[in-house]
Amino acid sequence: MTATAGALTARPNAALGALEAAVRHRRDDPAALVRAAREGDAEAFAELVRRFEGPVYQQVLRMVRRRSAAEDLAQDVFIRLWRHLGDVPSAEALGGWLRRVAINAVIDYWRKEDARRRKMQTLREHPLARRALGPASAMETREAMGSVQAALDRLTPHLRSVLVLRATEGLSYGELADALGISTSAVRSRLLRARREMAHLLKQAEAPVHLERMYRSRDAAGGRV
Repeated sequence: MTATAGALTARPNAALGALEAAVRHRRDDPAALVRAAREGDAEAFAELVRRFEGPVYQQVLRMVRRRSAAEDLAQDVFIRLWRHLGDVPSAEALGGWLRRVAINAVIDYWRKEDARRRKMQTLREHPLARRALGPASAMETREAMGSVQAALDRLTPHLRSVLVLRATEGLSYGELADALGISTSAVRSRLLRARREMAHLLKQAEAPVHLERMYRSRDAAGGRV
């Protein structure tokens, strides 16, 4: 190969290498991905989805406890992201923005379910019931979880969301306030109301006494559930 031919071959290779390096850099740089996605780059947006779809789906699933509903809601979250990329203040804020959108999507889903008088699928294992249970028979466990789910279904979406997020995500009052877009005092007020209503509903349903007592004692002590 002559020197001239070698130079001609080297130039495309160098250009290709530079392009590959630029692509790798963009993939490693969330800010670059967000900028590119805002400009309509579908590949950049697809990379953002790949990065965040797992956490978003798992958060929604923990709240709705139905895989089919969680898949649909997670998809809705990313459709909303595509339409409102300009509303995300920075790449660093994207995770928090997606969490808030996911929570609001779940609340809207609950509202629609309540309006249609649909019962959510009975949970095999609900964290709000599991916290109150010691060793118990399978029948007692199913009874307790069924009682908790039935009571949750009767709470308003706003009360249900703060109680479920507190139990399933373990969020602090400050984190709940940020996720729900309300003040910490409003979080405390909603949690207090939610616990009181849960205790009242469980008592009305003649649920196992330790469940009703759990919410009453948590109400008084300001506990985690």
